[in-house]
Amino acid sequence: MQSFLVLFGVLSTALLGSFYPFILPWLAFGALLTMVYLWWQQRGKGFQPQSETYKELEKIKKKRHKEDHKKHKHINDQIAYIDEVWGYTKEQEKTIEKFIKERAYSEMYNKLTASLFPQIISLVDNCNARGQKGCKRDVSKRLRELTDLMKEELKKKKSQKSESFEITLEVYDQLLSGRK
Repeated sequence: MQSFLVLFGVLSTALLGSFYPFILPWLAFGALLTMVYLWWQQRGKGFQPQSETYKELEKIKKKRHKEDHKKHKHINDQIAYIDEVWGYTKEQEKTIEKFIKERAYSEMYNKLTASLFPQIISLVDNCNARGQKGCKRDVSKRLRELTDLMKEELKKKKSQKSESFEITLEVYDQLLSGRK
């Protein structure tokens, strides 16, 4: 169908050019503008399969990305609140920043957001309400325990990455040795 349209365009241009030669520069200019417009539209699209399976996978990816973003924001908000009303030591800040940056909370997200952070937040709020008298040690101890837990999760995530890398290398080696 497209080749028919191209041939029709060439034929109509030739006929118009033979009867009205002054129209040819205007047709060339219009064709150039149309080509630039079509190129501009196609530039950002890239590869886009049309299968239903691919579309479903893209929907799932978007949904997971949205959920991950919500989780990240929720944990960030809780950590920022504790920092604002209480504060962290320099070492704790480094650990927390690394923990958040690497998103090492994936396995313990529910435990953190439903249990640990709310407990620390209520402890901090109660302690601040009393003017930090008699409870400063408890809050510091809980924050230290929390950052120790974060350090352990960072170590687990790092070891999982190295294990995954080693397994991937083994699979590639087996695939390559099978091809020979």
